[in-house]
Amino acid sequence: MADAAARRADLAGIRSLAHLPLPLLAVPLGLGGLGLAWRQAGVAWLGEPLMALTALAWLLILALHAGRAWRHPEAALADWRNPMRCGFVGAASIGMMLTAAALLPHAPEAARALLIPAVLLHLAIGLSLLARVLRGEGGAAMLVPPLMIPLVGNVLAPLFLVPLGLPMLGWMLFGVGMLLWLGLQPLLLGRLFEAALPPPLRPSLAILLAPSAVGALAVDALGGPLPAFLALYGLAAFTFALLLMVLRHMLGAGFTLGYWGFTFPLAAFTTATMKIAPGLIGWGMLGLATLAIGAIALATLRLALNGALLRPH
Repeated sequence: MADAAARRADLAGIRSLAHLPLPLLAVPLGLGGLGLAWRQAGVAWLGEPLMALTALAWLLILALHAGRAWRHPEAALADWRNPMRCGFVGAASIGMMLTAAALLPHAPEAARALLIPAVLLHLAIGLSLLARVLRGEGGAAMLVPPLMIPLVGNVLAPLFLVPLGLPMLGWMLFGVGMLLWLGLQPLLLGRLFEAALPPPLRPSLAILLAPSAVGALAVDALGGPLPAFLALYGLAAFTFALLLMVLRHMLGAGFTLGYWGFTFPLAAFTTATMKIAPGLIGWGMLGLATLAIGAIALATLRLALNGALLRPH
């Protein structure tokens, strides 16, 4: 009995909100991306509940991280200063954009009231990280795929700004995101020529799919030329095929929250595919994305129920 009590005490000591992982902020991105894909398919009875779940997940995870920052500021600051994890902070503002997207068909004014602060927050995060680089405080260790989240994530905003009657702001954010992507992508590839990513970070290679896939959707939303959409979609399809070739390498470390790096890029590529191939291919991609994101969500829920999200990682 004494041994069992000691083990419980040890476990209680290990579990702490201080250990809440920053990549958990990517959960609403995967759920929201999948919800948008089902909206694109015209299946409201599945798309709308997924978008509602996105909003709930964003609120819950953001509240948990706010509580962590309040109770354990040193742990939150350590994540912000960590060159390989800091990019995940940008997922908070993208989750806010997707929450606004959940409201868009039902309460446009509420969506606008949430979307504009989300855009400003996302820009502030990206500017802060780039200012760190300009001050010489960055280092090559920052060159990992999650850095694309705060710097390139601006390309998502036009999808929701255009329906709100703000295409000019959409074009400006599209320019920010795409031009930063064109500058960042060669640096990331150069870093990968030097050395492979650590195993826990390898699933984040899937983020390389997001800029071209979301960029294609943004061009379509902004009414841009068809050749630009096709060029970006072609690059997305090429990147998707490349990721399939290295999938075993990416998943070699076993399940981690880094698997959420797969979810939003896969969902965005699925939505773009349904625009260009709305038949069997598009529905097949939608089925694949739903199964993959559903499996990752269930595995994450299992970790949460086991208390693993509050243990050192």
